[in-house]
Amino acid sequence: MVSRSTRPRAVPWLVGAQVISLAAAVCLGVVGLQAQASVPADAEYVTSKICGMCHKAQATAWAPTRHAKTTPPADGTEPWKHVTGYDAASGTGKEPGVACEACHGRGSAHVKASAETRKTVIVNAGTLETPVQQVSICAQCHARYTPVEGEPPVAFTPGEDLLAKVTLLPPEPGQTMQQVNELVHSKHFEQGVVCLTCHSAHPEAETEHQLRKPVMELCGGCHADKVDLTHTKGQAKAGDTCQTCHMPDGSHAFVKPTTP
Repeated sequence: MVSRSTRPRAVPWLVGAQVISLAAAVCLGVVGLQAQASVPADAEYVTSKICGMCHKAQATAWAPTRHAKTTPPADGTEPWKHVTGYDAASGTGKEPGVACEACHGRGSAHVKASAETRKTVIVNAGTLETPVQQVSICAQCHARYTPVEGEPPVAFTPGEDLLAKVTLLPPEPGQTMQQVNELVHSKHFEQGVVCLTCHSAHPEAETEHQLRKPVMELCGGCHADKVDLTHTKGQAKAGDTCQTCHMPDGSHAFVKPTTP
């Protein structure tokens, strides 16, 4: 588990009543964030069909993604990572796939609220105060961990600190779904760069790995002086990107490559 003494300290940037990291804000182009919201404890699931009645563009963009299409593995391993609103007693979810409420929280209070209060009872991951809160949403599935107390699955509502409830396992070569395990130990995370900095749950156009932009554009948002690859001193080959050297095998540790 990431202890409180070693948790990354983001560079604070005040925008209205919202504090976020400067690095994440610059990369995301965030302006005018809303006040911190939370999902009421008594809120219930309503499913993406209801969400899509108002959020048509987001629902349409989400539908072809791997999140929408994921299904529980045949071997029964961690089924709660492949459905929304998993119920341990019945072994089923409220909805197949990783749907709206897996990331935004149970939506009944949001649906019933007035226009003035609607945004205060649903979570927008991009406006959460800390990188830990933001990355916790993705860590539900994109991390390998054991619960600090009890048996899995871990009770979690978007907006909470999942990393306080679990012990992250050390990243292992060849393992999948450990992106958060790798990310939280990186310099990127220390500066507040999180999953949403580069990825979108409902991208405007279908992209590889649901990236917000092509790799070199994403990296160039913060590392404009490096994207011409001249720092590789001629070692870069045609088609190479920042990812080639700094994310070998898709690792999210963002390593500094060693010279052969």
